Amino acid sequence: MSRSVLRLALSALIISALALVAGCGGRPSADDYADYETALRASGKLRTETAPKGAPYGAADLVRNFERVALHHEADATVPGGEGNWNPNPLMRWDGPLNYGLFGDAITPDDRAEAARLMNRIGALTGLKITETDENANFLILITKPEERDGYSADLAKFNPALAETFDFWRRTPQVICVANNLFSHEDNDLIIAALIVIGSETTDLLRQACLHEEIVQGLGLANDHPDVRPSIFNDDGEFALLTEHDEHLLRILYDPRLKPGMAADQAMPIVRQIVAEIPLEQPASKLSGGISPLTPIVGSDGSRPLATNNVPSN
Repeated sequence: MSRSVLRLALSALIISALALVAGCGGRPSADDYADYETALRASGKLRTETAPKGAPYGAADLVRNFERVALHHEADATVPGGEGNWNPNPLMRWDGPLNYGLFGDAITPDDRAEAARLMNRIGALTGLKITETDENANFLILITKPEERDGYSADLAKFNPALAETFDFWRRTPQVICVANNLFSHEDNDLIIAALIVIGSETTDLLRQACLHEEIVQGLGLANDHPDVRPSIFNDDGEFALLTEHDEHLLRILYDPRLKPGMAADQAMPIVRQIVAEIPLEQPASKLSGGISPLTPIVGSDGSRPLATNNVPSN
């Protein structure tokens, strides 16, 4: 599961509100989220620069960060002991048309415009054919009001139980603002053929925009977050709200035809280094990272399966 960006644990003001809401079996209110966004921005979080001057990176950083984000995944927080983000993951991506649809009574014209801008940008970066549709969507973006969530849960359960599980996990977990989950092909479990993004109507303004950016891009195959990946949305500290230039490079690398779905790290990383060596960067790696050093896990893995990278066959 992509247990997103924006953890509500950063603000003491929101923690008390969340504890009360969770005790009542609900989710935080729009006011709670607005207070949280205000607190984040006051602390320098949710930055909107795409190429911040104060966060340089070089080739070694891109190589290391690609491995962190694309070739590992977050453990399922719903399973006892399922914590950490160091479970090895094969390279995953889409291959074919991506037809996205926005669903839910909370959808606004701004949501549609933001999704269209981001999808156009993603299409240019990846070469994917991306189209908005109301029918036969394989990339579902749900922005729902509380009163319609039972119905969406039932509909998702009929389509695929894993998607309903993701939706229901989000509903009962107030600390999680937004989530993503992917489905995979019967023939090739590393080809993504469907995705679900879940956001609540209570999430508004820049926080909602940040959810759209992170979850949509994680639904493309960049499934992990890591505290040392910067400047990036793939970092749960919430420093950056929107897709950065660094993240655009990660998407280009993921969809480079020299890489193939299903590759493990030992197969993919020599090719990744070659791809990154061709990217013109302002800062050479030696000035930033001193070359490519081994990666170390943050938390050990117990082998539990994540929801967001769950090899669930499509219906």
